Amino acid sequence: MRQDEARLQEVLRLRRENFDRHDGPDAREGRQLVPGRSWAAWARALGHLLPPLEIADIGCGEGYLTIEAARWAAHVTAIDRSAAVLARAKALAERRRVTNVTWKRGDLARLPLADDAVDVALLSQALHHAPDPARAIAEAVRIVHPGGRVLVLDLRAHDEPWVRQQFGDVHLGFADGALGTLLARAGLADVRVQVGSRKTGDPFTVLIASGVKPLPHAERRAPGTQRPRRSR
Repeated sequence: MRQDEARLQEVLRLRRENFDRHDGPDAREGRQLVPGRSWAAWARALGHLLPPLEIADIGCGEGYLTIEAARWAAHVTAIDRSAAVLARAKALAERRRVTNVTWKRGDLARLPLADDAVDVALLSQALHHAPDPARAIAEAVRIVHPGGRVLVLDLRAHDEPWVRQQFGDVHLGFADGALGTLLARAGLADVRVQVGSRKTGDPFTVLIASGVKPLPHAERRAPGTQRPRRSR
């Protein structure tokens, strides 16, 4: 029953995000459907504000977020340990004519990328699958160049043990402070943790955490200045 309820909440969340309600004095009977309002559209719009970054999508799964990032990134390296999952992700990218992605097989604890290789290392719903989350974060920090950012989307600590068998989760999410500590202990600065999405009755809350890999002291710049772009 708990599994069914969790799945139901996820379906309802997706419906709300893609066809939300607007409450206000001008709404008919206090409620009004707003066609076209979706979180996907907002995310793509925000991508227009970003420079063309080099992204690593660590634990990319079937590639949905990889393809979204590829819409605005200069290049995405998508990494997953499963060859079968990578094949499905690559096929999806081909169907959607996405060409600026390199697909690599690799483990969270040993990423197939050189040091200082990307601008952003992204771990979306991957960290709770890592046997050693601290090691996974350390690897993400290693592949990000100084001044780059590690971005984590994962579950807040929850009490739903059935996900271990159903989805292979190693950890039942992370407490807010524990997630921030993982990033800080990996050497990241400006660490921030906030709720990404939450709904009453839904057992799963998404946390967003990020931190910046510090520049060497000699390269530190005044706030607001940008690091020169690297050529590929």
